[in-house]
Amino acid sequence: MMASQQFRRELAIFINEEVKVELKNGEAVSGVLKAYDPDTFSLLLENAVIKGEMFKVIMVNGAVISMVYLKEKKVDLERLAKKLEEYFPRLVDYKRPLGVIVVMNKIRVTENGVEGEPGPAYDRVKKIYDEFIKGG
Repeated sequence: MMASQQFRRELAIFINEEVKVELKNGEAVSGVLKAYDPDTFSLLLENAVIKGEMFKVIMVNGAVISMVYLKEKKVDLERLAKKLEEYFPRLVDYKRPLGVIVVMNKIRVTENGVEGEPGPAYDRVKKIYDEFIKGG
């Protein structure tokens, strides 16, 4: 596979994600990446912030871009633990220092996802996690 194809596929992962774009002049722009031009690597950002000012949509010319960062999403594990407790009363243990929620002493939930043996309980925890991440 050509490097440019790999690069384009990786950049496509950023679509609909919050990014920070560092410009060659040292300024930075943040926003949600909605589209990009694969030939010029120009970007279309929604809800963009430049020097503290908010813009609904902006286009950034690829020629002035120095770096593009994918902002990390933080999962509110405490709130997620409370949500899981609604479905699994007295079976949820939130271990704040470790950044992990343990459900039924066998299913682990972290910012990265759900781990455990497949089965009905795992499926239910995974569904709750996925809905929580989507904002549901």
